[in-house]
Amino acid sequence: MLRRWRFRKRCRSQAGLCAVPVLKRYLEQGAELKPGNIGETPLIAVDLELTGLDATKDKIISVGWTQVDGGRVRIGSNRHILVNVDQSVGASAVIHELMDHEVSAGVELALALESLFEAAAGRVWVFHHAGLDVAFLQKACKSWAGMAPPFVVLDTMKIELGLRKRRDLPVQQGDLQLGRLRAAYHLPRYTAHNALIDAFATAELMLAIAARLDKKNPLDLAPHLRFI
Repeated sequence: MLRRWRFRKRCRSQAGLCAVPVLKRYLEQGAELKPGNIGETPLIAVDLELTGLDATKDKIISVGWTQVDGGRVRIGSNRHILVNVDQSVGASAVIHELMDHEVSAGVELALALESLFEAAAGRVWVFHHAGLDVAFLQKACKSWAGMAPPFVVLDTMKIELGLRKRRDLPVQQGDLQLGRLRAAYHLPRYTAHNALIDAFATAELMLAIAARLDKKNPLDLAPHLRFI
């Protein structure tokens, strides 16, 4: 409860100082956000493709997201945006299969952030490894709006890790990767790999975890929320 109160306080405080309309609305709605169970709480599952894993020097090169309402993924809300960056994607192209010429045709990061935070207003974020993505988004927001906004998130990787620890199940290297977890929950394998597909895959995984945690009722999200 205290973490939620602090999150709302941060949202209200930053909203009063924010000069970027889209981010201001996100903060204002964040201050009023009251997550309940997964059936009544609006979610947005998000994934980023990056030039590397160091938020101090690497860049966001694409953003993908999908919204979840009423415990169901809204296919029509899917969005994938390429971001123009001033550096080569380098060896990370092996993972995300985006080449320099494709990224150079993308939009400015500020435009991508504007679209993302407009879609995220009034929603709980869903990530697979939230710490990484939030670090990049908060850094980007400092350049875009002069502030690092707070996030309330569901982290599928952290939730599953907690479940396995409570059941005293061993966790081997790679067990918590998105693809392996989806297989463990009998979800289909997606061969393509980009930010939108991974965001959609994360949304499906969150819903599968919720269904396993509470088979009779929509899952209460409160014990699984993180405030960053």
